[in-house]
Amino acid sequence: MNAKRYLFGFYLLVLSVLLHGCIFSSESQQAREVADKFWQAVLNEDMDTAKNLTTWESAQYLQFLSSKSVAAKRFETGEIKVDGVTAEVATLLYSGEKGDMAIPLRTVLIRNKDVWQVDVQKTMGSMVSGAMGAVVDQLNIFMENGLKDLDKALTDSVQELNQNLKQGVDQLKKELDTPPAAPTSSPPPSGAQAI
Repeated sequence: MNAKRYLFGFYLLVLSVLLHGCIFSSESQQAREVADKFWQAVLNEDMDTAKNLTTWESAQYLQFLSSKSVAAKRFETGEIKVDGVTAEVATLLYSGEKGDMAIPLRTVLIRNKDVWQVDVQKTMGSMVSGAMGAVVDQLNIFMENGLKDLDKALTDSVQELNQNLKQGVDQLKKELDTPPAAPTSSPPPSGAQAI
């Protein structure tokens, strides 16, 4: 009888862990879907749909995402972290002329009753730091490439200067090794007396 109780308790424990995993998975999946719908609406400039996916308190910040101010070409969502009534979805916005400049940010969602909603204010706060990081990365790449180009130009100039100096030294050496030509005698000037 005791063995049956332990076995029943074990099955109950496994069932509760699996059920908790399913609920957590469902929560994270719902949060990701809301984040995906939100960013797709922003990229499509469908601010009405985006507004329906945001918290009431942060809806006013949508104006900063409209009218091409984000200028993203596409987005990707990644790792998600759910902590009670708050979720964060790792998001990459691809901006720039070719859509190749990645701006990392966190899409912050709040659980309101039975639905997840995007907190635009907190999301934009993470976007600012992500954009600054992307700009700094681009500047670092630019400076690195610029320094490589500058280093190559300096190396080329030094090599050219070295070659010119060597040619000058060779020419000077050749002139010093050649005996001077015997001076030709010229007649004294007409008013000069011979000594």
